[in-house]
Amino acid sequence: MKEKIKVNNNAYNVTLNDQTQMFAMRLRRLYQQTYTDVDSFDEVSSEISTTVNNLLKHAVSPEVKEDDMDGVIQQLLKMYEKSFQKP
Repeated sequence: MKEKIKVNNNAYNVTLNDQTQMFAMRLRRLYQQTYTDVDSFDEVSSEISTTVNNLLKHAVSPEVKEDDMDGVIQQLLKMYEKSFQKP
């Protein structure tokens, strides 16, 4: 699945393939873990950071500007969720 997104007036090309979907799924699970067990945040924060970096590196081009990272990740996770809603 390929899609163009815009964050803060910057355009990015996003590609979700098997590898990047695995990163997205992992990130989703890590986020859920921190919501259900706040004490685990310190333990998983480095895993979250690594997963975010891998996801941005492999799924998005051009390189994401620091100010755009949150918005790009949010849109990427929405794309990931939508990919499972299609028949």
